[in-house]
This record gives sequence, structure tokens and C-alpha cells, in this order.
Amino acid sequence: MGIEDYRNSAKYRRRIAADYRTLFPHLTEPDENTLSTLNRKHIEQAYEARLRQVEKFMANDRKELESQKTRLAASFQHLQEFIDARDAHVRRTGSDPLREEQPANVDTFKSVFLRGTRRSQLVAIGGGKGGIGKTLVTSNLAIALATMGRQVVAVDMDLGGADLHLSLGIRNLSRSLNDFIERKFESLDEVRLATPYRNLTLIATDSSRLGAANIKFAHKEKILRHLGKIDCDVILVDLGAEVSFNVLDIFLAADHRYVVTSTEPTSVLEAYGLIKLSLFRKLRHFANEMIAPHSELGEVFEEFLFERDAATNGKPKTVWQLVEMVGKTDPEMQKILLKMIWGYQIDLVVNMSEAAGDASIAQTITRLAQDNLSLNVQHAYVVPWDRKVRECAKRLLPITVEDPSGPAAKALIKIATDSSYMTSTKEEISERISKIAVAAKERMRKMGELSVLDEPNQPLNKIVPLEEEEKPQSRLRAFLNKEIRLRK
Repeated sequence: MGIEDYRNSAKYRRRIAADYRTLFPHLTEPDENTLSTLNRKHIEQAYEARLRQVEKFMANDRKELESQKTRLAASFQHLQEFIDARDAHVRRTGSDPLREEQPANVDTFKSVFLRGTRRSQLVAIGGGKGGIGKTLVTSNLAIALATMGRQVVAVDMDLGGADLHLSLGIRNLSRSLNDFIERKFESLDEVRLATPYRNLTLIATDSSRLGAANIKFAHKEKILRHLGKIDCDVILVDLGAEVSFNVLDIFLAADHRYVVTSTEPTSVLEAYGLIKLSLFRKLRHFANEMIAPHSELGEVFEEFLFERDAATNGKPKTVWQLVEMVGKTDPEMQKILLKMIWGYQIDLVVNMSEAAGDASIAQTITRLAQDNLSLNVQHAYVVPWDRKVRECAKRLLPITVEDPSGPAAKALIKIATDSSYMTSTKEEISERISKIAVAAKERMRKMGELSVLDEPNQPLNKIVPLEEEEKPQSRLRAFLNKEIRLRK
């Protein structure tokens, strides 16, 4: 494979981009200028560093270790062959084909929900179906990150069935995202709630309010805009069990995305549906911003995205067929489109696995995404079934706090260690969570008896005790007192 193959084959360019991400996971997608300056020394150093990292983090999992080593070696070899072909072309022609002047608008496309600077990493957890463990993943990932010193904000965007606050041990909501939407507070910082865990705060949602799940387009944009203003390291967003435009747009706005599914066929279908529809939504944004309406290319996008006559008249059936068709009409637009697709990254979490063969579910979804959508699932995780998870839910305790050495907790902690914003091993995280578990449970008990954040300007970690006469009476006690007064 040579430079001509790179310039003419979208599939080969995709492979080089995937190999680059394997050796340089913390860098952005490679453009042609990046690849033109890449040399053997760079990739040798990156390969050795990644190899040491893999051997350290996966020392106890021999099978996974060998798999990662094989993948690293293959990527290293592919990039070496690419660099040799590039250098041979330069010696033969005297010019570097990768340094050709790019079109002026090559970097102009950016989803309308991604404009502006953001202080923190935005991580979205979605799934497309209820009861599959999105909140389980969000709460435990948040605790693992916070335990290792990251400043974390967990946001409950499951507007129709919000329960993230219960998973984090908070029974009563003194304020919520609803109050921000209704303009009772000016910023999201004012509705953040303290949790029993240090470095972790919560923006909760009260789904018991009428119409809570049906926010307007302007409200969604406002939430995304204000999320970018929060001063923290990581924002974890627990999305709703649907594929509405609101959910898709928040999912697309994230820097990192997890798709959660259970082993049930309906859940697997919905997980693939979320991946597909989110990419189609992204392609829709791309077409609206970069392609002239009612043009020939615009009609191709329109027919493909809405799957009109996809089986006839040579219309594209897969994303790569769409890319190739765009290349025939406008090669420069094809480059921009490819760069956008390569920047779309997803991790998969198969939850509640009860059999060893459930790993094939991840392989099936990955293969479908590659064949039909031209997407590479970056990581696939399997969280085994653990009966203690349900017992912990009844006590409002995350499984990583109650049983950090259990099978489900280990799998969830591994997700945290593999993320690009973590540098600790799963053993270190488990050890630290074990140390804070007793203190967290005690603080959770106290928070159940006290009122948190009654005043907007109080510190997030301050717990305000109520005077005895100010404690709210239960509905039953209030009813009985009223009846007694009436009878007197």
C-alpha cells in the first residue's frame, strides 16, 4: 500500500487513522499535515510507551494483554509501512503529497452544539432503552473518577425517569435542573448539590413535574452552553432512554460517548439504533452547514439520511458508499466528511452479562457499525451479572462502594481506568474506594437527616442542620394533626 492508495482509498485512510489513534490515544484525529511530519522515531517511542502501559494495566488479564499487544504491533507495522511509502514518494518526485494546500474551509465544519471553548471533558452515557444500567455506569464511573482526585459533576438528563440522585444517596432534592430551566437560578452552578463523595457534585432532575421530559430546543441549547461554563475536570451526563433529537444532540456534543446495552435482543437493537441515528443526526448537521440546499449532493444526503429509495437507482446503502459518492462529486468535500466521521468515537458497555458468550454481542454491534456506518467502536466492555447490584440499589449504595472487589465493580472500575482522563490502575482505584467507603456511608446517613444547600451561595460541601421546629413533618403526621385540630 502506498501514498496513491492513501489518496484514492477512503478505506485505507480510515485504517491509518485507526492505527494512529491506537498509538496516540490522547491526541486528536490526524490530518494530512500531522501525517506528513510523522517519522519512525515518533511511532517507536509511542509504541514502547503504549506497550509499557498495557503491560502494567493488564498484568492480571493474560488474554486481554496478548490481544492488546497484537493490536499495537499491527498498528506499529502499518504506520511504518505508510511512512516508508511516503518517504519513497518524496525521494522519487521531490514533493510531499501530504503537504498540498488544503481547501480554505477544511476545518470550518463544527456541530452547532460544539462551538465555543469548554473547560472540562463532557462524557455522555446513553442506551436507547430503560432498565439497562445507564445510571449504574454513570454513578460508579463518577465515583471512581472523583476518588482519584478529579473534580466531577454528574448531570441527570434522563428527564422522564430521573433517579441518578438516588444512586448517589440523595433522597430529597432542594433544587434541580428544572429550576434552572424555569429561570429560578441563573447558572448551573447554583443548582449543583453536594453528594456523600468528595470531589463529586450532582445536577439532578425532578421528573415528577408535569412536562419535565419535554424541554424545548432553546432549553437544550441553553443547558449545553452552560455546561461548558462549569469549572471542573469531567462532566458525566446520564441520558434518557430514547432517541429524541434532544438526546441525540447532547450525545453528539460530548467529547466521549458510552452506549450501554443489556444482553436482551431488544436492548441490543436499541443500542445499535442509538449509534446509527446519532451518526445520521451528525451527518444531517454536516449537510445543513457544508452543502448547498437543493444541490445534487444535497439531494444525495437527503435521500440517504431518510432512506428513500435506498435499494434502487444506485443510491448509497452504507455510509462508505455515501462517502465514495461524495468523492466523485466533490473530492475536497469528501476529505472534510471523512475527518468528521473519524472524529466520532464510541465505547460500548454490555451490562448484566450472565454467560461467557455474551461478549459476542459487542462483536456483533461492532461489526454492524463498521460494515454499515463505517464507525470503529473504540472499546467494548462486559459488566457481569452481580446480585449485589440490586441489593445495593435498595440501600442507595453504588456497587463500587459496597463491594469494590466484586465482579461488577471491577468491570465498572476498568471502564474508568481505560478512559483518556484517568492515569490510575483499577487496583489503585479499588483500594481508595475501599478506604472511603465507611466515611461515605456515614456521610450519606447524615445527609438523609439534614438539609443540604438550603441557601444558593453556601459552599457545595456544607451540610446545614435544621432546627427541630423547622424540620418538615411527614404528610401522614401533618394530616393527623389537622384531623385532631378539626375534631377539637
